[in-house]
Amino acid sequence: MLWKNLRAVKLYSRDVDASDDDDGRASGEWGCTNLEHPSTFDTLAMDPNAKKKIIDDLERFLKRREFYKRVGKAWKRGYLLYGPPGTSKTSLIAAMANYLKFDVFDLELSSIYDNGELKRRNRSILVIEDIDCNAKVRDREAEDQQSEEAKGKVTLSGILNFIDGLWSSFGDERIIVST
Repeated sequence: MLWKNLRAVKLYSRDVDASDDDDGRASGEWGCTNLEHPSTFDTLAMDPNAKKKIIDDLERFLKRREFYKRVGKAWKRGYLLYGPPGTSKTSLIAAMANYLKFDVFDLELSSIYDNGELKRRNRSILVIEDIDCNAKVRDREAEDQQSEEAKGKVTLSGILNFIDGLWSSFGDERIIVST
C-alpha cells in the first residue's frame, strides 16, 4: 500500500497530448499528465467545519465498499459544487484528489465521443465542469433524430444514467464532481 502514497496523481483529458501514463489508464484519445496542483486540505482556504465534513464523508465512502455491495448500491459518491469563478471549486477537487490519491478525469462533454466513454473510469474523480452550460449535449429528442453530426455524441440521458441510473453501477470507487 506504500506505493499508493508515493504514486503521482494523474490528470486525464482528451485535450492532453502528453502521456505520462504509468498505470495504462490512458486509452484512445485520452492522454494524461501528473496533477501538480498544490491544493491539499491543509492549504485549502475553507470553513473548517465544512472541510471536516468533506474529509469525513470521503473517509466513510472509502471504508464502505462491503456496505455498498450488501445493500445493492453502486460504490460511488457525487458532489455538486457551485459558485462564481474564483471560489475554489477546482482547488477543492485537487485537494480531494491529492488526499485520496485518486486520478482525475476531466470530462469535457463536448469532446467525449459517446456515452460509453463515461463508463470506463474506476477509482477516480470524474469532473464535469459547468454541467449547466454545456450546449453540446444532446437531448432525447435529438437522439431520436440522429443526424450525422449528432451520432456518437454524449446525451443528457446518458449523463444522467451514468450518474444515477443503471450504468452508475458500472465500475467501483468512483467520485463524480459536477460544477
